[in-house]
Amino acid sequence: MRFGLCLLSVFALAGCASPPVIAPYGVVSNNPCIDAVLAHIALPGQVSAISIYSHDADSASAPLAWARQFPAIGMSAEELLLARPKLVLTGNLASGGTNAVLARAGIKSVALGVAPTIADDKQQIRTIAAALDRTDAGEALISDILESLPSTQFSGPFVSAIIWQNGGFVAGKGTLQDELLARHGFRNASAQYGLSSWGVLPLETLMRNPPMVIFMPTNAGGADAREGRARQALLSHLDGRTRIVDFPDRLLFCGGPTIIKVSAILAKTRAAFEESKP
Repeated sequence: MRFGLCLLSVFALAGCASPPVIAPYGVVSNNPCIDAVLAHIALPGQVSAISIYSHDADSASAPLAWARQFPAIGMSAEELLLARPKLVLTGNLASGGTNAVLARAGIKSVALGVAPTIADDKQQIRTIAAALDRTDAGEALISDILESLPSTQFSGPFVSAIIWQNGGFVAGKGTLQDELLARHGFRNASAQYGLSSWGVLPLETLMRNPPMVIFMPTNAGGADAREGRARQALLSHLDGRTRIVDFPDRLLFCGGPTIIKVSAILAKTRAAFEESKP
């Protein structure tokens, strides 16, 4: 019996791929938003591991082909210590003690939160670029982001819109997405529903007083597919009053190069309104 159990264990282990080895003394990121910046500015060989979220098409902000070249790492201090990095780029994990553990081990870390404005996002890119000694590459990425935005302040009239994600999450005032909407001539309708920064907007509330544009995922898969189909079936009754524009969930997670993708969607949608004017 014991032999049989051992044999089963051997077969089980043989069927499991060993985790990829992380090269020591490199740059490790466990934040998908930072990964997206690294994909644009890091030199070959600088990055040793990236966030596990960047290996998932539904949560990745970095290009998947780039991300899957690297081992993925999680959020725990144990994983980070075993990777033996020279630098850890991370989210705000100080409250969980991870950054304190890294400091005691003599490992440098740079912690970045969620940028609420374009100005803050630019500073975060500069911080990452400076940590990698890639200042020029960071400035080039910032230039690309600024070029994706309207060159002048929008003077109106503004079009009411909302970014409405799976689960009903809405980006409200004081968020990066709110600023991007305004830059492109949209008025964030979140305030009319009593939402502040981030909140959940029920479908029933939205149907009673819809904005002119709803940016939302229209091709959701997996667990979100059923919710997406139900949403679209009900929202189809708004045809002629409200435009539904595809906006994948992953575009709501980060700034950095994601701003370029968001700006392209917003600019195209705003241009369609201008073209439809009598």
